[in-house]
Amino acid sequence: MPTIIFSNTKKREQEYLSQLFEEKEWFKREHFPVFLPPTKASNRQKIKELSRKEIDQLNKDWKRIERDFFATIKTFRHKKLVPKYVGHVSRFGPEGKYQSPNIVFIRLRAKHDARQATETIAHELIHLFFADFFESKKLNYAECEGMVDALVLESGLADIFPNYKRQSVGKVRRKLLKSILMLG
Repeated sequence: MPTIIFSNTKKREQEYLSQLFEEKEWFKREHFPVFLPPTKASNRQKIKELSRKEIDQLNKDWKRIERDFFATIKTFRHKKLVPKYVGHVSRFGPEGKYQSPNIVFIRLRAKHDARQATETIAHELIHLFFADFFESKKLNYAECEGMVDALVLESGLADIFPNYKRQSVGKVRRKLLKSILMLG
C-alpha cells in the first residue's frame, strides 16, 4: 500500500513559497483563495514553523483513513500510484496543491484547514493518481477539478469523506468517470 510522509522543511518551504509567488497572478485571475507572505523577500526570514504536534496530529488523522482510502483507489482504473508520497505542510498557499510525481502541499493556517485536511490530502492525491490520464484526455482545469470531485462523491470515497465539498468550478466528463469507476 502506498504511504504518505508529512513534513515541513525550510528548504521545501522556500521552494514552495517561490513557486506560489510565481503563480500569484494566476491565483488572482482565477479568484483562487491563497495565503502568501506580504512580499517575496520577507518569506526567507519569516517562514512560520509548524509545530511537531500539528504535523503529528495530521499524520494521525490521515492514518485513520489511509487504508480505506487506498483500498477504494485501487478499485479505480487508469490510476498511476507510486509507493511513497510526500506531504509538505505549510502555513501558506491554497488549501492544497500537488506537484508530480509524488508531492502534495497542505495548508494548516486556520482551524478550518485542520478540519478539512484529510479531504484536502485525498483531493490532491487523486490529482496525482490521474494526472497523466487526465492530460492524455486533454482535460482543462475545470474538468480536472470536476473529475476529482466526482471520483470522491460518486464512489466509495464518499463514505470515507462524508463532509467533502464539491468545488464550484468543476465540470465532469461522465464517460471518463464511468471508465475510471468501471461502470456501464
